[in-house]
Amino acid sequence: MIKRLTLTFILIIPGILAAGVFGHFALQDWSLLQRSYAHYSEVAASHPSMQALFAAYAQQNIHRINLFADGVWTLLSAIIAAIGVHGLCTVNTPRQERTDHEL
Repeated sequence: MIKRLTLTFILIIPGILAAGVFGHFALQDWSLLQRSYAHYSEVAASHPSMQALFAAYAQQNIHRINLFADGVWTLLSAIIAAIGVHGLCTVNTPRQERTDHEL
């Protein structure tokens, strides 16, 4: 019983919560990346100065890197939760000994 509680409170619950939190921020960064990339495309199409183009490019790259990091943390958190679930499935449960007359 203590093994199951340990797996639940140390791996499964924190893994699921962290995957939810990081997934939420990944979705926020995804929408920011879409807006930033649209702005970069507009700037590039308007024949800008090199400084304006570089600034727009750098801004969309910031969101691209943030989205990558949030996605990695989401997947790592899900893996931690999956390890806990696997541990619950494979933890040994005590078996009762059967006597000869029960067989």
